[in-house]
Order: sequence, then structure tokens, then C-alpha cells
Amino acid sequence: MTNLNPDLRADTARVISAATFSSRQQLIKVFGYIILFFLLYVALVFTAIALAVGCIAGGIALMRYYGYFLSVIPGVALIVLGCNILYFLGRFLFHRSQPVNPYRLPLDLAAHPKLTKFLQQLVEETQIRFPRKVFLVPDVSISLFYHSSFFNLFWPLRKNLEIGLGLVNSVNISEFRMLLAHEFGHFSGGSMRLGSYVYGLNKLLHNMLYENDGWNDMIRHRQSGSISGFFVHITCWVISSIQVLLRRSYQLINREYQQVSRDLELQADDIAVHAAGTAAALSAIRRADIGSYCMDHCLHKMPELYDHKQRFQNIFKVQQQLIRYYTLQSYATLDTEGLPVVTGPYHKALLKSRVQLRHDWAFQPNAESREDRYLEAGVDKELITESAWRLFSNAEQLQEEVTNRVYEVLTLETVDFDWMCPQRYVTELEQRHRIYEFPKAFNDYYDNRAFTHIDIRALQPLTTEEMSRISFMGLYHPEVVLRMRTYYRDYQDSETLQAIALQQLQTPHFEFDGKRYRANKAERIARKLTTHVEQEQQWLAANDVLACRYHYTQALRLGADRAGEMILQYQQILDYQRDAVRLSDLVIRVIHSISLIFSSNSYTVDVAMPFFEALTADAVEFRKLLLHVITCPTVALNLPQDIKASIEHFRLHKGDFLQDGIPDYVAIKELHDISSSLMEHLNNCIILLKKNYLELILEIDARYTVSE
Repeated sequence: MTNLNPDLRADTARVISAATFSSRQQLIKVFGYIILFFLLYVALVFTAIALAVGCIAGGIALMRYYGYFLSVIPGVALIVLGCNILYFLGRFLFHRSQPVNPYRLPLDLAAHPKLTKFLQQLVEETQIRFPRKVFLVPDVSISLFYHSSFFNLFWPLRKNLEIGLGLVNSVNISEFRMLLAHEFGHFSGGSMRLGSYVYGLNKLLHNMLYENDGWNDMIRHRQSGSISGFFVHITCWVISSIQVLLRRSYQLINREYQQVSRDLELQADDIAVHAAGTAAALSAIRRADIGSYCMDHCLHKMPELYDHKQRFQNIFKVQQQLIRYYTLQSYATLDTEGLPVVTGPYHKALLKSRVQLRHDWAFQPNAESREDRYLEAGVDKELITESAWRLFSNAEQLQEEVTNRVYEVLTLETVDFDWMCPQRYVTELEQRHRIYEFPKAFNDYYDNRAFTHIDIRALQPLTTEEMSRISFMGLYHPEVVLRMRTYYRDYQDSETLQAIALQQLQTPHFEFDGKRYRANKAERIARKLTTHVEQEQQWLAANDVLACRYHYTQALRLGADRAGEMILQYQQILDYQRDAVRLSDLVIRVIHSISLIFSSNSYTVDVAMPFFEALTADAVEFRKLLLHVITCPTVALNLPQDIKASIEHFRLHKGDFLQDGIPDYVAIKELHDISSSLMEHLNNCIILLKKNYLELILEIDARYTVSE
């Protein structure tokens, strides 16, 4: 029988005791800054208290000296101001952070002896205190959390452990051990104790200064317009002055902290890899990514299925089936536990964004550098391949309890529904994928993007010499596809950087290619990236034109009718894409107008009238575009009956969404639903047209190759 809990205490403890930082002096420097921060903190607190007490004492003295009749108003005002300062000062400075996750369910460890023993050993290895409580959530994550407040800086509370069952569903025992060890490593003892303490302090200060509900409460009181709001306004000025000073001091701490935060993360990774081994560390982060993608898919589908009166009994069985399906689609193999065997250029397949926005108190190396570090460590450990569920008792019961909790949080009632079988759901999903799946020979070159606009009727064939230098495989080689996907990734990143530069996206820092930058550097990096993106855009357009000319030349040599058929299909796709862009712009305007109407419940009819006029104008334009779109053969032929009936009913509507001062919410909803449904249907039609075109191209290429 496999040992689910191998004894590795000595090895992991040796890593902790030997752990040193190249920037230890920097860490001590950060700790010194934190001490100075607290001195400033205490000084400001006592200054504010002195001001508040002075106001209260001044108000009392004023009423005693000048008499009650003459001084009651200014005296009471001073007393109220002083009390306000004391109250909101306490709310702001002694704010207790309450980490809230509505999906949490407490776990009784006594009912899970294997898990308890597993955690106890890992706690001893990483030299932390055993978690106070353990909670279950549906996420693909593991975290230690606690209710932080000012007083916890001096006597830290025991942390609570949050285990995502989506993660348990995605990894084996060794991988689960690695991910737990990494999280525990942030708060480990030994030579890391100072670093772990600084990590916790930095997080606490960030929560106190930037995630403080007491401050928001004060803002709401100030905007109330009441007499008390006047005193709160003055109090706001006092407290905001304190807040500004503390935030500027914290920015100094955080700037110094960022230089050692990566070391803290790497030390946690070192503990994790020595606790579980290199093989488990590599596969853990890869499998967690796949599991996270599949769990997100499940959570997003739950409300949609609910609308059709369908419900998952066990969301984790669905996630498991999705992991299996997507693995066989992308990675080809599964292990004996049904978990993906992820090999090869994994990060090329995922191609993550180069721009990362992270919490000010958290700074992590990217996945590629983490994997390089695991490989460099070369730690060989026994790999326990059994599913992490082996550590839990009554696993299926836990899964169903957490599934029910998700439905409760989403407020999806459990009346009049049918169970959606996981296998049936994935089978239906696979069938839909098969309908819209492009031929694999193109290596996803045309997936999820529009065809390039080309004057297809003026297309010129290639010469014999040019044809000899080009091949089908060369045009759609995986490296070409990777370059294309990299272009789209960089295009999105350039837009993100522009949003940061224009302050549309508020963040003091960002990461680009694993390096940390201030927000004011975003414009310079965006300019460089935009130049590169424009060059890649020209390359992609040129490659698309070259591919069209190559296939057109093949078609011409097979006969003019084949070339004409190819041109006709490509032009039809361009026409439909143009209609889709027009419809998309219109749908966006309709949704925007509707959102304004539904957010204006407190407005008068006169104030809300421009919103209804804009919606009416959009409805008139939509009616014209609707008539054009539904008469297109491909759209009309495949138009679902329910959409067709809704369109006919909408066309009978006069387009007046405000009757006798009362909004016609039924007609507004009908416009919203029809425009969104038609947009989805038109996009699906375009996908089918593209699929037909690509199948034609494959047929032409196959016949041309045989004729050669």
C-alpha cells in the first residue's frame, strides 16, 4: 500500500535552516522602515487624539466661560467635532480586516484523519503553527488567511487554511503537498522568520491603508448633506491628512520591500520543491492551470444552465470530465488517476500576458522562471500519484456540499430542475465543438479571429518559382501560429499599457516581462510595444495575402470554376464580417442605453428622456439592419425558431419605449435579448462559413498535390 504521508522532515527542515537571502541587509532595512512607520503611526494617533480632546475640552470650557446661551452652538460644535475625530480615527486606524469568501464551508478535521496527519507533518516541516480552522471553497487555490488588525502586529493570530476543492480535483498527493508547502513557506520559521514576519506586516499595512471600510463609511457620511455631514467633512480633512502621510510612508516601505519580495517567493518555492520534489513541482503548477480553466468554465455555465432549469449535482465531477476532455484534445494522455500528463512547450500553448497587475504587498516570479528554478534544484522525491482526494473521507459528500453552497451564493433556487449528468454535459459540449471546429491541418491559424480584408476579386496568382518556395505546412507551421498568437497577445498588452498611461486603469505599479515598473513608465513601454505590434500586424496581413494567393493559384490550375468558388466563399465571409461589426457596434450602443435607463430609477421623466430617445434611435437602426441580416441565405437558413418568433414579434412593435411617462420594460428587454441572440447567431454563421471555406482549401490542396 502506498504511503500517503512519507517522512521528509529532515530534508525540508535543512532547506529552511540553510535558507539565506542575498538581500538580507535589505530585509533588515525594510524592517527598520516598518518600525519608523509605527513610530509615525503612534505620533499621528496621539496628535489626532490630542486635537480631539482639545476640541471637546475647548467646547466645554467655552460654554462654562461665556455662559450657556451665548456659547451653546460653537461649544456643542467643538464637542461634536472632537467626538467625530475620535470615532472615525478609531474606525480608520484600528480597522480589522475581515477576509470574506462567501463560498467557504468549515471542515471538521476530526472526520478526516489522513488529511489531519498530512497537515500536521507538513506544519512541522515548514515550522509554522497548525491552522486554527480549515475551510473548503470551490476554487483552484490554497491560502492562509487571518483577520488582521493593528493589534495583530504585536501578537499575530493563528492563520486559517482555505483549501480549494477544484485544486484537490486537479492534482495528486505529491502535487498537493508541494502547493501547500509553498503557501506555508510564506510564514515559515527558522532563518525565514524575519522575512515571513515582514511579509505579514506588509500585507497588513496594505489592507489597513487601501482596503479600509472605515474610510469609505466616512466618505458616505460626508456626502450625506446633513449637519453631521458638515462635521464629518472637517473630520475627513484631519483623517485624510493622516492617511496621506501614512500612505506616503508605506510607499517608501513598499518600494524597498519589492527588492526582497521576490526572494521571499523563491524561498517559499525552495521549501515547496524540497518538500515534494522537482517532478511534482513542475506538474503541480501546470495541472493547477488546467484545473482552474475547467473550474471557471463550470462556474460560468451554472447560471446559464439554471435558466434552462438544469443543475449540476456535483460540479467537481463536471470539472473532472472537462479536464479529461480538454487534456485529450490538447495533451493527448492521462495518467491512471485521470489527471493530465503535461509535457512539451507548455507555456507556449498558454501564452500568458506580458503585463501583470499585482497587489502592492505581493510580488511573484512568473511561471517560466519558477519552472527553471525547479529544474535547477533537481530534487528527486518519491512521486505519490494517487489523487489528492485519497486524503479526504467521504469525498463525494464534500463535493456535493460545496456544490450546493455555490448555488446558494449564486441565489439559484433548487425548484423545478433536472440534473445535468457530467458525461452528458461534456458530450453535448464536444458535439458543439465538432460543429464549429476548424480542420486541424491549419493548426488554429484561423481560430478566433477575422479573415483579413483582401480585394479577393483582384487576387493575382503566384509564379511557378514562387510556388516552389511555398508549402501548405510552411504557411501554417506551428511556429507561424505561435507568432500570430504572440501578436494578438502583444496587441492586448499594448492596450493595457495605454490604459495605465491614461490612468483609465488605476495602479501604482505593473510588471512587464517579469520586471516591475512604476505606472509613469507605461507610456514609454507602450510606444515601443505598439511599434512592434504594427510591424507584426503588417507581417500577419502579408502572410494572409500570401496564403490566399497560394490557394488561389492551386485552384486556378485545377480549373476556373474552383478558383471562382474559392473567391465567392471568401468574399461572402468578408461581407458577413462587415455586417457583424455593424451589428456589434449597435448591440453595444443598445446595451449602453438600456444600462443608463435601468440605472436612472431616481430620475424624472424629463431627465431620463434623452436615454429613451437614444434607445429609440438605436432600435430604428437595428430594425433596418435586422431586415438586411435575416434575409441573408446562410443566416435565414439556420435561424433558430425561437429567435425567428422573437424577431417577428419585435418587428410589430412601434419602437416607443416610453408610453405616458411609463417605461415599457418588456419591449426594452425584448430588444436587448433579440440583439444579443442575433449577434451570437451571426457569429456562429460566420464560423460555419469559414469552416466550409477551409474545407474547400484542403480539398483543393489535396487534389493539387495529387495532380502534381
